[in-house]
Amino acid sequence: MPLGGRCHKCDTDTLDHCVVGASRFMTFAGYGCSSGSYNDLAVLVFNPQGFKIQALFAAPSGTFHMSSLLLYSAFYYFLAAITYGAFIPSGLFTVSLIFGGCFGRIWAELLVWVGAIDASEPGLVGIYALLGAASFLGGLMRMSASMCLVLMEMTGAPNTLPFLMMVLIISKGVGDRFNYSVFDHQIMLKGFAFIGGIPEHIVKRAHLDAEDVMLKPSGANHLNITEPAKHLLETLDANKTVTVFAVCGAPKSSDEPGDFMGIISRQSILELVARHGDDAESIDLSSKVEVAPVVIPPGMPLTFIYNVMQEQGLNYIPVIRQHGPLEGMVSRVDIVGVQSHQLDKFHVKENLQQASKDIEGGRIIQSMMIDKQTAALRKAIAAPFMKARDLLVKDIHEHDEFMDGEKEERTPIIYLDALAGAFPEQKPEAALTQQISLSSTQPYLRRSKTDAAATMTSTAASAADGGVREQARVHSSCDRLE
Repeated sequence: MPLGGRCHKCDTDTLDHCVVGASRFMTFAGYGCSSGSYNDLAVLVFNPQGFKIQALFAAPSGTFHMSSLLLYSAFYYFLAAITYGAFIPSGLFTVSLIFGGCFGRIWAELLVWVGAIDASEPGLVGIYALLGAASFLGGLMRMSASMCLVLMEMTGAPNTLPFLMMVLIISKGVGDRFNYSVFDHQIMLKGFAFIGGIPEHIVKRAHLDAEDVMLKPSGANHLNITEPAKHLLETLDANKTVTVFAVCGAPKSSDEPGDFMGIISRQSILELVARHGDDAESIDLSSKVEVAPVVIPPGMPLTFIYNVMQEQGLNYIPVIRQHGPLEGMVSRVDIVGVQSHQLDKFHVKENLQQASKDIEGGRIIQSMMIDKQTAALRKAIAAPFMKARDLLVKDIHEHDEFMDGEKEERTPIIYLDALAGAFPEQKPEAALTQQISLSSTQPYLRRSKTDAAATMTSTAASAADGGVREQARVHSSCDRLE
């Protein structure tokens, strides 16, 4: 592959210092090139990872050609996917730095080519490589704050902190539009009973409570305080993956179960059976019953159950009503099932299982799910425009309704005969100054004759004019209102 690289002239006397970023330039420097030149692709292929990272972040513009960066990025990404998919402990952090650095450097070289940035400014192209590495880490691992601090400390450039924060937040947001982090995918692929990874707002939006995810009690998943040995062994055999069982008191009647007493582990049940024998007619479980550290009501939100299980490390939580009968048991396995089937909008677990089946059947191309990835990309690109269109249509609709209402409200009808009835002629010696006002809370509303007369108020004051002048003043006020 290095034969596809470009030869660059070395500015120094020895090849050991051709590429900025390390004190010693490693072997295969002039791979296929003449004396005094170096092969940029051979530098990326044959040198250690630490030297590559330093060269990508510190070398000036023109050190690596865009075609060499593209070819190496594709090859390196392919190898990284094989090693990580094969569960080889090759790591992801350094791989992400190299691939993201190549991507950022390609973008910087494009900007230099079109004249958008000045290639002579020292360190500018390296900053683009650093931001490219940060964006790849943010999209792969979804850890914005920690990655920002790691990269800033690694490069010793605190002035890049605002730009690192920006690209990490953007890359995490874009990645969340398509799937979850690579670690969540690995957990789902291995089938671990891990809760989390689903954003909290998605969990709240589902409006799920404990009664929606709990396993309701039945004869096969909970025990009474006294049970025959045969029933205990049958219960253990029917629930091989369950490690804790709920224990209830004696049933109050045939239809009403007993109150919740506590929990008992599988190991404790086996010890009691071994002590009393497999043929024991009745075994008292009270000596091994433990008090449940946490109990929740049926209406407890799923977000609270998430927090309790993660903080306390619980695998089972009983669900009861005010120290009464057992309503059910919420297990970590049940939560994982709800995550995979009800909360996971990407259906990652189903897709991974389908991809594994396709790979086992030799359908490599189908396992890539190109059609689903293309549909997700199209949806992610179109979603902001669709949201903006909906907001624009809503705003136009509300504006039209407001203008229609304003048009109706600003066409008042003043009934002059009602005003005349409300202000009779006054004698000169008892003249009144009339103050006409419409209601302040509903101005300029269309009213009937009775409503218009009812809204008029009058206040008494002294005046020297006669009733004729006062009546003219009233009519003048009516004209202004019209």
